[in-house]
Amino acid sequence: MQVWLPLALLLSLGVTHSLGQNAVGELPVPRGLMLQADLPAQTLFLTWESDSSLFDIEIFHTELMNVVLNETVAVQSNPATGQHGWSWHSPLPLECTSHSVLIRARNQQSVSQWSPLQTIPGSDIPEKSGPQMFPQDKLVAVGSNMTFCCIVGERQDFSKILYKGQEMSATRLSRRTYAITVTNQPPSGNTGTNVVCSSQMQILTGAVVFVGYPPGDEGLVCENRDLASAECSWKKGRDTHLRKKLSRTNYTLNGRDCLEANEGKIFRCNWTMWEGNWTLVARNPLGTVQLTDFARLTDRVHLLAPVNVTAVDIKAWNATLQWSWSIAAYKKLNMICQLQLIGHEHVITRNYSGMGLSFVVLEGLWPDIEYTVSVRCGSLHSFWKWGDESTPYRIHTKMDRPESLDVWIWMDSENTGHVLWKPLSVSESHGALDEYEVSYSKAEEDRWTTVSRPREDFSYPITLNNSGDITVAVAARNPAGLSQPSTVTAPVYRTDSQLSVSELLGTDGGFDVSWQLDANASRGYVVEWVPSGCSGLCPVHWEKVPESNGSIRVQSVSLEAGVRYTISVYVLSAGAPVLLQRWHGYTQEMIPSQSVGDLSANQLGSDVLLSWKAIAMEQQRGFIRGYTIYLANAASLELIGNVSNPEVKSYRVRGLSLGSYKFIVKAYTSAGEDTGSTVAIKLEMDTDMLVVGILVSLGAMFCCLILISIFCYKKREWVKKAFYPEIPGPKVPGDWSSPQGPLDVKPSPHSLVHIVESPEWDFRKKGLVPVPEEEEESENENVEVDTDSDEPALLRYYNQVVGDRSHSNHVSDSSGSSTTSVGSTQTEITYTGIQSPTSSQVTNGAGGYRPQMQSAAGPAEPQLGFDPDFQEESMNMGYKPQCSWQLDFPDAENFSGSLGSPTSVTSSQFLIPESSEEKPQPSNTWFHNLLSGKS
Repeated sequence: MQVWLPLALLLSLGVTHSLGQNAVGELPVPRGLMLQADLPAQTLFLTWESDSSLFDIEIFHTELMNVVLNETVAVQSNPATGQHGWSWHSPLPLECTSHSVLIRARNQQSVSQWSPLQTIPGSDIPEKSGPQMFPQDKLVAVGSNMTFCCIVGERQDFSKILYKGQEMSATRLSRRTYAITVTNQPPSGNTGTNVVCSSQMQILTGAVVFVGYPPGDEGLVCENRDLASAECSWKKGRDTHLRKKLSRTNYTLNGRDCLEANEGKIFRCNWTMWEGNWTLVARNPLGTVQLTDFARLTDRVHLLAPVNVTAVDIKAWNATLQWSWSIAAYKKLNMICQLQLIGHEHVITRNYSGMGLSFVVLEGLWPDIEYTVSVRCGSLHSFWKWGDESTPYRIHTKMDRPESLDVWIWMDSENTGHVLWKPLSVSESHGALDEYEVSYSKAEEDRWTTVSRPREDFSYPITLNNSGDITVAVAARNPAGLSQPSTVTAPVYRTDSQLSVSELLGTDGGFDVSWQLDANASRGYVVEWVPSGCSGLCPVHWEKVPESNGSIRVQSVSLEAGVRYTISVYVLSAGAPVLLQRWHGYTQEMIPSQSVGDLSANQLGSDVLLSWKAIAMEQQRGFIRGYTIYLANAASLELIGNVSNPEVKSYRVRGLSLGSYKFIVKAYTSAGEDTGSTVAIKLEMDTDMLVVGILVSLGAMFCCLILISIFCYKKREWVKKAFYPEIPGPKVPGDWSSPQGPLDVKPSPHSLVHIVESPEWDFRKKGLVPVPEEEEESENENVEVDTDSDEPALLRYYNQVVGDRSHSNHVSDSSGSSTTSVGSTQTEITYTGIQSPTSSQVTNGAGGYRPQMQSAAGPAEPQLGFDPDFQEESMNMGYKPQCSWQLDFPDAENFSGSLGSPTSVTSSQFLIPESSEEKPQPSNTWFHNLLSGKS
């Protein structure tokens, strides 16, 4: 009941369309609409009858009434049947759901009513209740789009559809039908691509689709092998990915099936007759490819391989080879044959031609060599390609005498050397060698001495004497005989110091050596190279150069990078070889493998002298261009010097302060610096130099003193007069022989000392200060004081500055005693002049001053009257002269003679000798003796 409800709705829709048409126009409704389905092609065919040629067509998914097509088409009727026909390709398999069709006629002004609804039932109708999936086993091209549908069974739920294991988005088409669309499908595998429909619990159904390519074969070529039949071949194109038997590619050649074609990448198809024109058709369900070729029989001859290849006559230098053909027609074919010989690292190819060629003579073979020979042939005229190659055949040539040796003499000293010869290769020995024969003859001898050397030796030591040169001949022997001897004369030994040796830098692992041609080089030149500094039997190599060449490229596997070689060029003539030029060189310079040796640092004051030894030649690995000196800091190296002369092996770092330093010295070549040697030093005070400086200074000063002493001795009279004149001794009258003691100064009648009272005393002036005698005991320890004398006490006066602070403290109201006059500032002693005795007055309370002046009145006895009080007060006052001078000496003449003597009033010492009879003597110092010339 539920199924027919949509059909009733469609019928009512058709009635509605018919009523609308009647309202619009009078065009007749298309008649006899019939539907036919091509399910594999997913195509729906419509046929109907109508007088019109323009129609509106609508196609529905019946159950849900989804419009899938609404299109106006122009369709002409078939004149034979009078029917209109039109087809529609469905993107969805027609089995997935039912499809319904409506059609009506149309012209420019009106349309007809819709035709009755026609339906093609799908597989989702109730009568088909099981699960299904469409399409099944579909074959499509790579990149195509395709729709798959899953029809679930009654009362089954739907979950998902998987394409190659990947879940796809599904669309519901009907109550039981769900569909997915896959775009741009990739090639499928050998078993196709699986599409699976499943519910929540299980797989409901599925389908397989095969996605591949149409044929892509190319390059059809036909040729003949026997001058009659044809063999066509072509290259298979890309893989079609179609593995099913019915979907494989089929081939036909000129309309005949090629059943043996599918073999490998090169497909072949044979035919018994040559037809000249060839057409190949390759076909599979997805497409077809057609290939063509055209050729004449003689233009496509591809010969088969020769058979029964053999050698019939084998010699040391040639052999005869023959073969046969399996095709009799080849005997009448003008052909060309190619023989390939492989023997001892050599490959030789030779061509021979002829009618039906079946044998050749192989020339230019080497003795005692095993060769492998193969033959192939082709058509000489209109050559197409080489035929198949024969089976390899082996031949072994016979032996012959060895070739001459390459001999040289290397001198390692003036009297010793080595005869050297290069080993013969297999192609040069012409057979297995047995031994070498070395013959030599000295200049003073007319005979040859021959010795045998084993085949493993390639040198022989020789010794020269001073009588002349030595000539050596070397030959090789094998079972076939002895080679021609090679003769050489020993060259004169030359050291590097006897020559001007140049530097030679290599390129690309070798040396380019060139020299000036020499007119005496009648037999050419020899270029010799040997590692420098080698001792004993060194690896010596040489190469002979024709006399017309002045250069050579020295290239050998024996040359090593970083090794110094000595390259020498010798001139070959009838006599001994003569050294022409010599070089030292490296094929490639490298950084030194070892640092400088014995690096030391010595302090020279504030400088440091670095010294080292050169690197050994074996470790230099390049020409030493100089040395760099670095100062190693905490985190970096500071370049402080560069010694560009490699012969200099010291460097002085100047102006360093005290402290620790670390220096690094690196030798460098053109390739770079070595790792460097390190030395550390701590700069300290140079005590030795200090001592030396002091000694030098003392010595210089001593020398200066000696020179000055000598000068002064020579000029002693002038120096004595200029710097040390004679001082006459003093002459004092009177008797100065009395013992030393204080000078008693008594008031002189000839002079008075007035004491002037001055209340305003200038403290900056110097005054006479009475000093008690006991305060000067330390200065007059040798002076005996008469304590029992009745003479008044003596005073000594010294000039000093007296301050105002003693003004009031030293004023006394006594009878004139001067005991409190020390430091007094109230009394100023002044000289009032020299008066006569009669006019002399003594001021009350004042002490008298007794100058050492000689009285003008003569020797008269002084008339002095002393008050007892004055005498008592004068006990502590008095003047102490530098002699025992008694005022009351009975001889007045002595007193008068003492006056005016040069006695200082401020000194307590005598300036005049104690006795008048003693004369002052000059000091007897060594300097005085030196100046005076005394011993």
